[in-house]
Amino acid sequence: MSLGADMGRGGVAVCLDSAEENMTAELALDADHVMAERWNGWARPVATSRAVRDFLHRWRANDPNGVWGEALEVDGALVCTRSDDDDYYDSFPMVGRAPDGSALYDLSGWVWVELDAP
Repeated sequence: MSLGADMGRGGVAVCLDSAEENMTAELALDADHVMAERWNGWARPVATSRAVRDFLHRWRANDPNGVWGEALEVDGALVCTRSDDDDYYDSFPMVGRAPDGSALYDLSGWVWVELDAP
């Protein structure tokens, strides 16, 4: 996996570092863009809450035994919960707005990689 597959939905395809069979466009996050700087070597996608909710929905369908929670917009941040722990969550800061006015969030902190173009 490497730099920048265009997803055809308007963004850049990024996946969580996972088993090879899970690193496909069908399971990828449709990021608005990826920041040039890395976080501990990992990609730093920027995406809307809608894109993250869609990503989590597809992963819940793919891995019903996983810990995929919900994505909620709370006080200028995107909060992602886990289905197995009411007290655990990840919080991602808003870093701008998409052309349609949707908030964009920096999803640094998860282990993201960019997909190769097909």
